[in-house]
Amino acid sequence: MLAQLVVDPHPATRAAEAVASRLRASQAGVQLGLSGGPAMVPFLEALAAKRAPWSRIGVWQVDEAVVPESHPARTWAQLWGLLAVPATFTGIPVEPATDALGASAAQRYALTLAAPPCRAVLDLIVLSLGPDGSVAALFPGDAALRERCDVVAVAPRAGLARVTLTLPTLARARAIVLIAAGADRRAALGQLLAGDPAIPAGRLRHPDFTVFADAAAVGT
Repeated sequence: MLAQLVVDPHPATRAAEAVASRLRASQAGVQLGLSGGPAMVPFLEALAAKRAPWSRIGVWQVDEAVVPESHPARTWAQLWGLLAVPATFTGIPVEPATDALGASAAQRYALTLAAPPCRAVLDLIVLSLGPDGSVAALFPGDAALRERCDVVAVAPRAGLARVTLTLPTLARARAIVLIAAGADRRAALGQLLAGDPAIPAGRLRHPDFTVFADAAAVGT
């Protein structure tokens, strides 16, 4: 099923409200997957301010760059620092000094993801849409798009290797939320909504898939 579109002047804030509402509505623990990167910053800031049963929530990284902790591309510090809630955080265990391409980190994270409480099925995943139609660390034309395993190391791009959940893992989540903001996302958003497999986002199919976008991204 293709995504449901919600247009709002502040899509990150609207998405945070929707996610917080889902978290509050759950009577059990929720396993929440969060992507990283600059586009996620407004969402994380907004979500941190929302009321939610954080002690019952597990937060999982969706993607990470294989770089030292002090590197600006490292999203773990962003996730932990901006969200700053009493949830249980599980990060992708990248070790750039000994595992420069992230293969070992991908294997270890897959084992962690497969164990309880997650059992390789996240309850909710929040992604942002890249201008090129990328989601998580899955980029157009990359071999990682064909992977059927749960977690994969992505070939270096612009000098950075990354580890990411794969398309099958994203699609296995019980719900997906995606944020698209800005005119530079307009073409990719159109492809996503049309289900265009030329971009990674266009390959996502899910019965509970909501896209929050602003007017600039929609083109209205």
